Amino acid sequence: MVARYWVLLMLVAGGALAQEPSVRASVDRAEVGENESFTYSIRAEGRVRGEPDASLLEQDFDVLTRTSNTSIHFINGQTQQVAEWQFQLMPKRTGRFTLPAIDVGGTLSNQVELEVLPAVASADEPADIFIEIDAVPAEPYVQSQVIYTLKLFVGVSTGRATLTAPQITGGEAIVERLGEDNQYQTVRAGRSFIVRERRYAIFPQETGPLTIGPATFEAMVIPNRGFSRVQRLRSDSLQLNVQGAVAPPPELASATWLPARGLRLREVWADQEQSFSLGVPRTRTLIVEADGILETQLPELTLEPIEGIRQYPDQPELEREITELGIQGRRIERYAVIAQQSGDLSLEGVELPWWNIEEARWEVARIEPRTVNVLPGVEPIEAPDLVMNQTPVAAPVETRPNYWPLLSAVLALGWATTLGFVFRGRLRARAHKPRRVVPIPRRATHRQLLRQLRAACGVHDSAAAHRLLLEWAALRFPDDPPTSLGMLADKLPDDLAAAVAGLEGHLYGRSADGWRGDGLAASLAKIDSVSQTQARGDKDPLLPLYR
Repeated sequence: MVARYWVLLMLVAGGALAQEPSVRASVDRAEVGENESFTYSIRAEGRVRGEPDASLLEQDFDVLTRTSNTSIHFINGQTQQVAEWQFQLMPKRTGRFTLPAIDVGGTLSNQVELEVLPAVASADEPADIFIEIDAVPAEPYVQSQVIYTLKLFVGVSTGRATLTAPQITGGEAIVERLGEDNQYQTVRAGRSFIVRERRYAIFPQETGPLTIGPATFEAMVIPNRGFSRVQRLRSDSLQLNVQGAVAPPPELASATWLPARGLRLREVWADQEQSFSLGVPRTRTLIVEADGILETQLPELTLEPIEGIRQYPDQPELEREITELGIQGRRIERYAVIAQQSGDLSLEGVELPWWNIEEARWEVARIEPRTVNVLPGVEPIEAPDLVMNQTPVAAPVETRPNYWPLLSAVLALGWATTLGFVFRGRLRARAHKPRRVVPIPRRATHRQLLRQLRAACGVHDSAAAHRLLLEWAALRFPDDPPTSLGMLADKLPDDLAAAVAGLEGHLYGRSADGWRGDGLAASLAKIDSVSQTQARGDKDPLLPLYR
């Protein structure tokens, strides 16, 4: 039983770690100015070997800096390895560029589009610190997305800097910050500046004028000469004219107002089967993705009743993703679909009307209807009542003298007498023999170390986790105790080995991020639970994972 559990755990862990790698490339901004640096990122999910070949980028860009980071995550009980490389690039000229696909361990990334704009000409000498703001579009629809971009230009040394969010006046609006700040270099009037760019997604909730108030920057300015001083700088205000909702056409009279840049509706089934079986449920997933829409704005999908098919909804899932174009809202609805009759049945389509803010028109996202074939179900065959009610007829038995019961009783009495004398002699011998206390192996030592390890993982203490892992390894492998995390990982199952390798990579690698102990704690919990189950069963002091 233990060996079977070990094989199953190894197969699951191996399948999780053997995931097909995917590589995705992205930039922090789709448009950059001449003499402005930008960040080009490559993210690889899954096990990849080797480093990305960035030589293809050097034809059009100067590579200023390069950083990398590798981490291991545990999601829904599965191990996922993520590697990320970031390049600070400076364009060599203006124009539109297609950053080529980059090879990472035999897997190609996607191409990325980028536009380099000419530098802004300025006749006046720029200040040491100044702010530029922009809002697109200037005349949005109510409840649609406005991208507000704030650029802080700093040409001197500063300290204790703060930058406040802009205030909304004249109407109600939802303001969402879009990720972390971008930082890059630029040149204005022959002078170099560090630019700190911050973006917000603003969703006006009322029609009419809307004012985006000034943002405030305050910092201690440290000039090359003279005394330091505190400087406060305010940006300009922007005025938006919010348009009202557009009434849907008569054929879409019940449509919900949903202004978006783009909307996609797709359907996913949990398996690849093309047919249904009578009474057997199948999972149907409907996914709505909308660009420039909050996930809370996406309406519930309406499914019409279908004759012969029942659909039972689960709780919807709401997600969002931050992209170069703002917020992408996502709504996921799952249904248990059960066929109530066999034969060909019609599965109705799904429609979701929405307002295209770029084309200024109503559109409908659709999943087309289709016909499904329902196979008859397999029902258990019950035994006939005739068989159940029959009374067995006894066969005739020949009568003859039987001496075996008496002979068996005599033999049993003789054996009982013999055993009595044997046990009596042993009890006398034990009465005169000194007792010897046999120490019982203490399993509590293993469990105590595991508890301490989980506590160290809970507070993300990598040094304590390193020390406790080696102490636990010395008890676990007394014949050949590992002296490093790498040696210990070679003796462990894949999921725990990956977590130990992640800790070793943090301690001795180039990663600057803090270590997270969640993954290691999850693997240790599996070992502890298996060990305790085995202890209640056969009192075996060895952990069943390593026998």
